[in-house]
Amino acid sequence: MAKTKGIRHRLLTILVLGVLVSGLSLAALVHLLSTTTRNRVERAREAVLEEVAELTIDPHTVTEPPVSAIIGMRGGTWNEARAPRSIPSAWVPAIRRAIGESRETRQPAALDVALDSSTLVVASRALPDGDAAWAGYLVRPVPSLRTWQWIVMLLALATAGLVATTVYAIVTVQRSAAALRTALAALATDLSAPIPRLRMQELSSVAEGVARLAESLAQSRNEEERLERELAKQERLVALGRVAAGVAHEVRNPLASIKLRLDLAAAEVSLPESAQRAISHATSEIGRLDRLVADLLVVAGRASGPRHSFALGALVRDRAESLTPWAEERGVSFDVAGDANVEANADSVTRAIDNLLRNAVEASPRGEAVKVRVEATLNRVVVAIEDHGSGVPEEHALSLFEPFFTTKPDGTGLGLALSRAIARAHGGDASYFRRSSSTRFELTFPPAGARDEAFGAGAKPGERSAAAGLPA
Repeated sequence: MAKTKGIRHRLLTILVLGVLVSGLSLAALVHLLSTTTRNRVERAREAVLEEVAELTIDPHTVTEPPVSAIIGMRGGTWNEARAPRSIPSAWVPAIRRAIGESRETRQPAALDVALDSSTLVVASRALPDGDAAWAGYLVRPVPSLRTWQWIVMLLALATAGLVATTVYAIVTVQRSAAALRTALAALATDLSAPIPRLRMQELSSVAEGVARLAESLAQSRNEEERLERELAKQERLVALGRVAAGVAHEVRNPLASIKLRLDLAAAEVSLPESAQRAISHATSEIGRLDRLVADLLVVAGRASGPRHSFALGALVRDRAESLTPWAEERGVSFDVAGDANVEANADSVTRAIDNLLRNAVEASPRGEAVKVRVEATLNRVVVAIEDHGSGVPEEHALSLFEPFFTTKPDGTGLGLALSRAIARAHGGDASYFRRSSSTRFELTFPPAGARDEAFGAGAKPGERSAAAGLPA
């Protein structure tokens, strides 16, 4: 493929052609003016020579001043003793010089002398008696000469302006193109690299288009990375679901059988008090294991159970009151406000709220209060739980809702994952925010009467936290 010429070469071509045309025009005008003046001087020379020839035929019959057919011509016979007094004093040196040359060459002599902006043409011929015949004519400049001079000057200035403008355009194009090439090279490795503001409007439009394209590509890449992370999470949850299903099948049946036998043993015979306590403890542990299996099923995406409409604010206050004695032992209180109706599985929502309330109490310093707010907006209900603890280290923020991820020595890593899974199972989400000295967790649910699809269309799970730059 043939290599195309750049705009710099085209501008240089325009510059060369413009200078050439202007130069030729200037040369033509100057030549025209000089030719016009020269032709007039030549005609004046011929006229004064003819006049001198007429005067030498019979110089004694010449009147003073002599009569000439050419207006403005002067002449006559010259004698140093009786030199004409009517001629201008500026003409005298030229006349004497012409007479001297004629006497030396014994031939008619003619010469041109510049007088200011005019040209004096003088001719002379020596006479036998020692006198001399002479004639002179003052060639004045063309009346329109000043106009033509101004035209020449303006044309020269226009040529200079053309050269300056073209050179400036070439330099601007070259610098703008170099800046754009540098920006494109930077965008090859970093889509967030800045695009410079260029002086040329056309290249500036291109730069703005490149900036918009880079921004769109960066957003697409971020979205792609987010989808990859989400897909990886979904794959892990699918794997966890298979494991949970297997665990539920393999563990729940033996647990149910063990619990049934323990209940029968406790009901059939009168056991010592120590045995009753052992059976009660074993039954409690079996229940804890059964809840753990249920939590795994919820985290893996299993159904959260039947739903009904209830007041979420009342549920939150009830759970806060239940945890108040335990929180007071740690020197922490609850501040609950707000209410809204939701349509959800109350047991699942209770477990999600309990997890977040317990985490907030454990993270709060003594003497602080955990603030809980239930707020209803147009298309969602938000439960915001805020504490004044130190928060989660920044490097752990992205893994906060991952199953089995925990920063507690005795934690299982299922609390936050379970809370988010419950919220998402209802068409909502769970989010984490760190604001100055406070930590805020939010659970969102669709309002009562809203379908999951409608809520999902308004705000996809993870969209709110992703927009804030927090883990989705």
